[in-house]
Amino acid sequence: MLAKSLLVAAASLVLVGPPRIAVQTDNLSGNTLAMIDAHYHTDAKDARVYATLYSWSSNQRAERPVPLAKLGEHQFRLDRTWTTTAPVVLVVGVEQGDHGEHGVAEAMIRVTREGRVAGVDIAMTRPIVGSPQPRRVNDQEIEGALRALGARAAE
Repeated sequence: MLAKSLLVAAASLVLVGPPRIAVQTDNLSGNTLAMIDAHYHTDAKDARVYATLYSWSSNQRAERPVPLAKLGEHQFRLDRTWTTTAPVVLVVGVEQGDHGEHGVAEAMIRVTREGRVAGVDIAMTRPIVGSPQPRRVNDQEIEGALRALGARAAE
């Protein structure tokens, strides 16, 4: 009986799976910085797709939410809604469940002071055994990206 329960639980995890995210930054027009493809395996009401802008202000890291325009069930548009000439890092993500209890997938978008996308990094685990899984971007990655863009020097 226990083995059957474990097998059912394992099968449920395979069918559900972690969320995933993809970011397109090429061939976009106007103020559109990125197109986001955010897939989740829960009901839409139990999923959250979001974007947060990180920058340096008064020699401290500042953060604020950035709105996403929903284009379809899993497609979102990220428009430039900020007016800064300093480099910024945007973290876009999708959470399944309350505070991501059923999985999180995040990507980091690095933007130069001129407003060009310098790169996109999808956050993945690096397991010794098994396949990489999506994860949150951590504080060290955000601060490292800001430093690499010269964010502190802009202050």
